[in-house]
Amino acid sequence: MRSLIHLLSLLMAIASLTACTYRVRDSNVVIPRVAPSADIDAFRQQLPQYHIDQSRIATPDGAELYSMRFLRSDAVATVLYFGGNGYTLARLAPHTVKTYMDARVNVVLVDHRGYGGSTGTPTIDKLMSDAIVAYDQSVDDPALKTFPLIVHGHSLGSFMAGHVASNRRLAGVILESSVTSTEEWTAHLRSKQSAWIRLLVRRVVPDGALAGKGNNSVISGLDEPVLFVVGENDDVTPPRFSKTLFDATPLPEGEKRLLIVPERNHMNASGSPQFRAALSEFIAHVTATANDATIVRAKP
Repeated sequence: MRSLIHLLSLLMAIASLTACTYRVRDSNVVIPRVAPSADIDAFRQQLPQYHIDQSRIATPDGAELYSMRFLRSDAVATVLYFGGNGYTLARLAPHTVKTYMDARVNVVLVDHRGYGGSTGTPTIDKLMSDAIVAYDQSVDDPALKTFPLIVHGHSLGSFMAGHVASNRRLAGVILESSVTSTEEWTAHLRSKQSAWIRLLVRRVVPDGALAGKGNNSVISGLDEPVLFVVGENDDVTPPRFSKTLFDATPLPEGEKRLLIVPERNHMNASGSPQFRAALSEFIAHVTATANDATIVRAKP
């Protein structure tokens, strides 16, 4: 996501030559990054406590999503994880799984379409619909269907996790480095620019499919436990976004939590001891309260 900030800074600098409103489209945000599939043998050596396999999930429009399962014999729940912009399993899967090492959970990872080993052309709306497909696949998976399913999304992936939570019953949801709305996020991006760019580029607004996205529209319907996570020093999706979402979430105390991790930024909040402790408490709560309702597909 930080590379996206640099790209938008350049585009705004160019736009400043004409003193305009700069419109951010999903093609400025969702940028395909094709890469080889993960080296599963290397992962097995790094993570011997997991049974690791890989598969491809077919989407209704013919794309295939590259997915990996990390299964452990003592699991009490499963986490379906959606990474941020630029996330690929080949590069970051071991890092993600190690985040959950102290938790007794299976982990399911999926490359966004057009990223890593997945096919297809990504758009923000396609990523949202793919997230539902990945969730439904996990619910139907014979190796996973008896476990409570938690969905965790980071940055761009938090849009996807929020979308799944608004359309499916989950055991729990983790929204990391999330945003309220793309309108507030693009305004924040403008505020980070130099004074002369702000003088000339009067407004930065989301356009097309990107307009109106974010988790503001999701949280009013949340009825599963939710954990908000953000780094104290996150200057891409600052803590105030997560605080606003937390405050507006209509859940009682004990069903929602906000974790602002000291001295952490946009990319490393979930790598902290504070997150691991919060995660253990969250999973304990989720597994204690999970029941058959958590695997019903659509919300009413």
